[in-house]
Amino acid sequence: MKAKQIRLYYGIFLSVFTCIMGVLFIVQAVSILADGGWIQGAFTREIVAERLFPISIPFYIWIAAVAAGLVLSYLYPVKKTRTVNKISERATQKRLSSRLPQGVGEEYEKQIKQIATEKRSRTIVYGVCATLCFASAIACAVYLLTPANYTANSINGAMLNVLINAGPWILVAFACCIGMTLYEKFSLLREITVLKALISSNKGNPVIKADTVPPEIFVKIKTVLSSKYAVWGIRGGVAVIAVTFIFLGIFNEGARDVLIKAINICTECIGLG
Repeated sequence: MKAKQIRLYYGIFLSVFTCIMGVLFIVQAVSILADGGWIQGAFTREIVAERLFPISIPFYIWIAAVAAGLVLSYLYPVKKTRTVNKISERATQKRLSSRLPQGVGEEYEKQIKQIATEKRSRTIVYGVCATLCFASAIACAVYLLTPANYTANSINGAMLNVLINAGPWILVAFACCIGMTLYEKFSLLREITVLKALISSNKGNPVIKADTVPPEIFVKIKTVLSSKYAVWGIRGGVAVIAVTFIFLGIFNEGARDVLIKAINICTECIGLG
């Protein structure tokens, strides 16, 4: 097995293991919150140690796996290869579509139908993904913009409620985008294979004009979502959410709690004043 494959498989294993450990820690923290973790004194050293002890062995194994990964990188170094600008599947599909030749026969018609089927399936996937993302955004906005949902006694409780109610919708949106990207890649590869076969078997025939190729709906939407403006829009949305939580903490007296804790540290622990 090549060094690159070994590193790839181990990287996948370590990534999955890291996600599992993260979930275990989150579950333990949420269990403390569910038992009254927002009450002062609930996060004591004894309680935290009791909750984290069941996952201590997997945690030590994870530490060993991280160390083994560092050793593995020295035992199986990957040779640096020359960087080559990879042409995307979308660009290849457009280039081959512009060279699509005319032809006759049952095999030719069958291949043309395969290309149309791939285009139609991608259009459906784009539409479904856009609809689910839009619905997820509306569901999150409805919950986040409803003042009655922030009646908890502390910011921790409010954030936990936000995680429970808005988190699944965010995961659905991310899963849709990831699934759409993967499906588009494999669909384009299938279409490229058919286009290459058509071009090679119909050399010398006149090329079909570009305006006769059926356009794809929602392609412009995907282009806009993948542009730099969309990235900045997402960053702006994250910034707005961060500022919103800051103001929620201020109005919920979370900032006052932090200030009191800081004063206690300075006057009691460090000894100032």
